[in-house]
Amino acid sequence: MNDELLIALNVVVYASFVAGLVVFVRSPRQLQAVSFRTLGDLLRSSFPDLPAGFTLREGLARARQAQPGLDWDAIDRELGTYEGYRYGGLPDSGSTGPALSALVSSLRRSSR
Repeated sequence: MNDELLIALNVVVYASFVAGLVVFVRSPRQLQAVSFRTLGDLLRSSFPDLPAGFTLREGLARARQAQPGLDWDAIDRELGTYEGYRYGGLPDSGSTGPALSALVSSLRRSSR
């Protein structure tokens, strides 16, 4: 009975280790792409009159009018960094900053 318990405990420990390793290795660039995809979805739901193939800049122009109290200079820098990575092949930090997080939170609150 003790051997079976130790084997089960080892399986749980190793499975936890593998799961942690997968989370650790996941690329920050993938996380950034997901963040900007989420932003696009939130802009689409917050401003349904945006055209079908709107750009993030078009959506952010509408959000800028609706949410004037945010740090728009920082949001523009984060978008520029993302576009440089996504379309220009430039390196970036691989993470989104607090300004984008504040915008996403603000859009989520206003869409409720």
